Amino acid sequence: MKKLEKKPILLSVGLVVFESLLYFVSKILQGPAHIMNGTIDNAIPFCVYFIIPYCFWYLLIFYIPYYYYKKDKDLFNKFYVSYIIMIILANIVYLVYPSTVIRPEVTNNGILYWMTKVVFMVDTPAINCFPSLHCGVITLMLLASLESNKLNNNHKLFMGVCMLVICASTLLIKQHAFIDAIGGITLATIVYLIISRCNKLLSYTKKILKLN
Repeated sequence: MKKLEKKPILLSVGLVVFESLLYFVSKILQGPAHIMNGTIDNAIPFCVYFIIPYCFWYLLIFYIPYYYYKKDKDLFNKFYVSYIIMIILANIVYLVYPSTVIRPEVTNNGILYWMTKVVFMVDTPAINCFPSLHCGVITLMLLASLESNKLNNNHKLFMGVCMLVICASTLLIKQHAFIDAIGGITLATIVYLIISRCNKLLSYTKKILKLN
């Protein structure tokens, strides 16, 4: 069994801590939130089963960066920088245009309903919705995977399925509105495409992160 490397684990943890700090600070500083629910959202039913892929995202944000690090350090560097830039931009939007969604009251019993209640409780009040970082991060993962020639097609297919199911989960458990998902996907795509062309920045961050 191969020994786990500490460096990519610590870098991933640092990224999640940075994201969490910005997220909660922006919540504190926000003004009145705009309701994002629209006609499309009213037509989408609540489906508790999608709490599973929604929570699976939390595993991916630790595992996928580690996987990139082991397979392709240049890819890891590009993903890492894109992630940071996307987080910063998303939190600027949260401050400039606070957003919220109308969530259903979950009263049923069972493990999936319990998981949903926990997610709702941790993310209360339900603000910082547009753009959806759940959708943004999984989009970054998919774009990075598709670009690399060091990752096999099975991984790329897996990430494509994850992207579709996780984005759908944000809508089906009513954590986000449709426009939030579109915003997250769009932001991630724009950031990744721009960062991919910033060779000097990527060379600098590669040295800073000591990705040999």
